[in-house]
Amino acid sequence: MKTLKLAVLFAAALASPAQLPAAELDAPGKPAAEAAKAAPEEAKNAPPRAEKLPAVLQKGYRGTALTVGGSQLLFLKKGDRVDVLLTFEAKMAEDGKERKEKVTATFLQNIVVLNVTRPEKTDGVGAVELLLNPVEAQYAALALAQGEIAITVRAPGDTELHPMEMASFRKLIK
Repeated sequence: MKTLKLAVLFAAALASPAQLPAAELDAPGKPAAEAAKAAPEEAKNAPPRAEKLPAVLQKGYRGTALTVGGSQLLFLKKGDRVDVLLTFEAKMAEDGKERKEKVTATFLQNIVVLNVTRPEKTDGVGAVELLLNPVEAQYAALALAQGEIAITVRAPGDTELHPMEMASFRKLIK
């Protein structure tokens, strides 16, 4: 049950990732101060637009590589937005009895892909480098140690965050 609570807690904590200042979003590769000077006044006050986040490392963020199966990388490219799922074995309590059950949780949403390294064959292992804030990077490292990672690609322009319930076969067949 502790594992389940932990997974729910970190999924909730990561449900709304930090946002960069609008000037940084509109000026990839330029320092924020320089970008702010070059931006028109209305752009300085505009809210951040997640769809304009460049696929380059930004101040305050980390490039974090996750190893995944090569078949997951077939259609993934730099600049895509993805969700990251973790499948792990959780201890569940039911009628006072504890049992183990495999569950899947979406623990990162709307994450920018910085780079993709594909294996020679699709049944090999490749890597995807993601733009994560320091807290997200910690949870990604924990997830790699805890279970299996899966990457799902979002449609262009889909940047909404959604509350996600953990998936389990027990819920599926009820």
